[in-house]
Amino acid sequence: MNIRALKGRKQITAAFRRGKRFASQSLIMHVRDRSHAGEQDAPQGGQLDLFVICAVRKKQVPLAISRNRIKRIIRESVRSFCALHPQIPFMTIAFVWQSPMQSPKEATTVDIKPQVHDALHQAMQYFSKH
Repeated sequence: MNIRALKGRKQITAAFRRGKRFASQSLIMHVRDRSHAGEQDAPQGGQLDLFVICAVRKKQVPLAISRNRIKRIIRESVRSFCALHPQIPFMTIAFVWQSPMQSPKEATTVDIKPQVHDALHQAMQYFSKH
């Protein structure tokens, strides 16, 4: 399974509006299940891929260095989760970071990765039951 960035206004809007919402301490995650996803929800040829988008509000994290670092750590956390769980039923995952940070040093893998894994575990449990 390839992990790719979600591009296109319609797909991004669908990920945020129609996705099932899961929350962790500092982030909100919107997930679209493959079984409920329409043809317009994924780019052409991406039916077997996992599409990820990360959003960090400038008001919460003013420095671009910190925003980009948080996005990189979130994407890497998703990659490590997919390595542990190869059969993921999701088509799109959209993350919104909620916690304020002032310094780039505050954004560490040790802090962010467990929150991403926790939200992904919640989603896996939900979709395994439904």
